[in-house]
Amino acid sequence: MKLKVILAVVIAVIGYCSTKAQDVSGYPIGYCDGRMSTSATVKYNIRETTLSAALHIPSNYARTVEGNRIESLRVAICSTHNVDSLRVWVRTDLNGPDLAFGTAAPGSYSQGWNTIEFDIPYDIPEGSEGFYMGYSYYQKAKSGAISSLPEGRHGGLWTQCGQDGEWNDRSEEGTLCIEGMVFGDRLPCFNLQLLDVTTDKVYIISNGTLSGVAEVRNIATHTVTGFDLEASIDGIDVPCSTHVDCELPYGVTRRVAFEIHPDISTAGYESVEVRFTITNLDEGCDEDPTDNVASTLFRILAHAYPRKVLVEEFTTENCPNCPRVSDYLHQLTDDPAYKGRFETVCHHSAYHYDQLTTPFDIEYEWFYNNGGATYAPGIMVDRCVYNDNSAVFCPTSVEQLAEAIDNRLAEPSLVLVNVESAYLSTSEGKQMLQTVVSGNRCQADVLNDENARITVYLVENNIAAIHQAGAGNDYMHQHVNRAVNATWGEPIEWNEDCFSYVWQCEIDPSWKENDLQIIAVVGIYSPEDPTGCSVENVASCQPGISYIDRIITDSQTPKVAAIYTPDGLLISIPIKGLNIIRYTDGTVRKVYIN
Repeated sequence: MKLKVILAVVIAVIGYCSTKAQDVSGYPIGYCDGRMSTSATVKYNIRETTLSAALHIPSNYARTVEGNRIESLRVAICSTHNVDSLRVWVRTDLNGPDLAFGTAAPGSYSQGWNTIEFDIPYDIPEGSEGFYMGYSYYQKAKSGAISSLPEGRHGGLWTQCGQDGEWNDRSEEGTLCIEGMVFGDRLPCFNLQLLDVTTDKVYIISNGTLSGVAEVRNIATHTVTGFDLEASIDGIDVPCSTHVDCELPYGVTRRVAFEIHPDISTAGYESVEVRFTITNLDEGCDEDPTDNVASTLFRILAHAYPRKVLVEEFTTENCPNCPRVSDYLHQLTDDPAYKGRFETVCHHSAYHYDQLTTPFDIEYEWFYNNGGATYAPGIMVDRCVYNDNSAVFCPTSVEQLAEAIDNRLAEPSLVLVNVESAYLSTSEGKQMLQTVVSGNRCQADVLNDENARITVYLVENNIAAIHQAGAGNDYMHQHVNRAVNATWGEPIEWNEDCFSYVWQCEIDPSWKENDLQIIAVVGIYSPEDPTGCSVENVASCQPGISYIDRIITDSQTPKVAAIYTPDGLLISIPIKGLNIIRYTDGTVRKVYIN
């Protein structure tokens, strides 16, 4: 794949920063970037023993600060419970002697960051081969003192249980939250870190733009006013770069927004890696380029479609907090910025049940993925995982709900969905609703497995509550789930990159026809994994009125085989006016739609 990439960077810089050296109160070395975890994942359930934790500073890193001295260690502690005799140290061998050490008196350290001075500083020699920074403490009983970040890195976490115990490399499990504070006349002048980079998940060839954000930190003594950001994408032999004008004083972290404009002509559903590297600082050479690289993935598609989002609400009349979240939805529905950009289906379940609960509302409690525990109000946005193990969450503000919707709207859809629906009558005088859903996918390898489903909901608005907890007597239910084609949807039958689906539903006489709405959903259903489901796109319509010259019986509900205009043109969905519909049982009917 031949790619040509041009990057354009957009960045806002607030305030003025001198480009001279800054007053540095200790130059930090380590891997945690000043961050700590408040919950320990490394624990030993052993009484009256010594525990130790350390990280390794390799030679290439050590030589960036050679000729200086480490005067103290900053140690992050999750808990001081059952912790005694805290001692920090530097060693060139984990089992070797302490080359520098310092102790903290009982009661002088606390949860969080603690700075412990060395009795004698550690002088970093010329041509250093590297060293270990660590600490040891006496554990009176089970404790959780060791703070480590979940992201692992090589040499970032070593632990030892017992003074003579074996050291274990646990670098794949996390990174120790410890920093050495370096002082001297030969501190690095220029050193940027590329902490993280994110881009759009999908690059659309027809759009030509991939947006991203890079998080950059200055950890050296001099302010940097600009640098090059180099991008290497799988399939490109020669990387490309763009210049970023950005003032970064010592210790400051900024998020830099950028756009990539690849000249890509070949689409593919598999992810492609793009690696970003900081190079060519305006003021000089970066003295430690090992921390200048970050990567991310994106997919390449020929084209995509605008997205409409599905919001599902778990609510019942027994729930006193549900009117609050329902009001959030109503606020967004009335907001011009969101008008027509999302649809809502309400499941009356998850906190007791009421007169509006259906069997499939109860089945959807599966999405909580919480060992059977449920609650209301609950919200799902396109059934995407909101926390670690569930798509359901309870928004605490309209802004939080809007943010979840915005995140989905920012992603283009892989499928275009259209829906039309019309009322029909049977010989027994029953009212039926026939819905035709059709659409296209952006390319042949999208949604082509058995888990791709189409789900059609019939919802009703403006239903008076009998007794809604937490609301007045005039409370009205909206978006109530009345019927569905199948709880988990029906498999999509593709005709190349197109599909067409027909569903017939009997209308209950108690439902108000003017308040009924059809919502058609295309997405993925993973029967073994509630976190593996998602909605790809949504369409909705108000049912129309049809007049038909042949009666459909309840026992005979054939599927639509083809739809024609009066002049014989084959169409995918019924149009206003006269339609000639051929069914799978060989019958042909004339249907007129107002």
